[in-house]
Amino acid sequence: MIFNMWLRCCLALLIAGALQAQTQMSVEELVAFVKSELALKQHTDKQIAAGIRDIQLTDKLTDKTIIDLQALGLGQKTGEALKYLREQTANMKPPTHDSTSSPATATEQSSGETPTATLAPKPPPIPPPDSVRQQEIIQAMRDYALNYAGRLPNFFCVEVTRQNMDPNGGENYRSLGVIWAKVGYNEGRDYYNVYSINGKMAETTMDNVKTGGATSTGEFGSQMREIFEPHSQAEIGWDHWATLRKRRMAVFNYFIDSGHSSFTISYGGGKNDEQRIVTAYRGLIYADANTGEIDRIKFEAVDIPRSFPVTATTETLDYDLVPISGQQFVLPVTAKLYMKAGRENSKNEIEFRAYRKFDTEEFIKYNLDPNSAAVPDAGTQQKPPTTEQQKPATVEPATPATPGTPAPTTPPAKKTSPWVLPTADDLPPPPPR
Repeated sequence: MIFNMWLRCCLALLIAGALQAQTQMSVEELVAFVKSELALKQHTDKQIAAGIRDIQLTDKLTDKTIIDLQALGLGQKTGEALKYLREQTANMKPPTHDSTSSPATATEQSSGETPTATLAPKPPPIPPPDSVRQQEIIQAMRDYALNYAGRLPNFFCVEVTRQNMDPNGGENYRSLGVIWAKVGYNEGRDYYNVYSINGKMAETTMDNVKTGGATSTGEFGSQMREIFEPHSQAEIGWDHWATLRKRRMAVFNYFIDSGHSSFTISYGGGKNDEQRIVTAYRGLIYADANTGEIDRIKFEAVDIPRSFPVTATTETLDYDLVPISGQQFVLPVTAKLYMKAGRENSKNEIEFRAYRKFDTEEFIKYNLDPNSAAVPDAGTQQKPPTTEQQKPATVEPATPATPGTPAPTTPPAKKTSPWVLPTADDLPPPPPR
């Protein structure tokens, strides 16, 4: 009884941070201390862990003791604190008496044999493919990237860009608004036509958007192709295996120097004060090892001149299967762009919606609510765009004619070009700010 009360008092002092010097305990006392805390449930996992790290043990804490305590339901931080003590006591003698037991370490043993246990090791990493296989995968990726444009139909979609900024260089971002653009893809080239900025109709290009935030273009194949173009002379090497959207991906790193790069960064508020540079860049490519299909590309600018206002920029672009007119195509679904200029940190979250094959006979309406049917995070939880995101054009059915009444004359359908900016007549007004 006295021993348990002493433990509780000791813990209270440890949790409160009142002890200036480390408290000495034996492993047996530590075990009783932890069991008491788990039973009382008076402190959080973080508080218990903080108290344990202040303890100075007088004998060795073994893997078996940690495993037995973990079987009682330790929190993650408490477990990490115990492993820290294990490292601190690695050269000490183990206790003469084993004060813990659990099914996790129960083993058949002969009389007098001391049970042993080790922490379960992490599974070994999947070995990389040999050099011949790596070159085969790189060639498959190159073929895929260089022929990517030829496999796509002429289409257009809506790009939604949410701009965010932290003026103090941290992660406390505030919204700068939303940019809506009609993105067209025709014969291997992409076009970005902005038609709404922060809820107001606009007719401009992405380069001319002046909201104070960052913008980007080139997600529809040009960035992918540039990596594998012969003139880029990219250095490509094996990096690791990864799982992306429940599929195993071969991940390769790459680097393109500034002399062969087409990666440009612009800074400024207008033509007169705009600064533009071409910089070297590197990143990662996630691809199917069997087909070369590329499903994620990471870009990072490197060797930016110190005199340039932008000091860092990275972008992650995710592709996934998207249906267009009943066929599946691998197309961009999300992108995340980060940029640092001075003390300001910018973050753009980009979605691509309402993919549609161009048909001059149809009239397209877009859902302009930036929060509707948002694309999930493009990590392991990424899914193909939902039905709502790919909602086809609504074609109003003809009103049935009353017998004896002549059918109304239907005017010929208005033919438009997908590369012309939409007007107020073509699209409903954007959502209010």
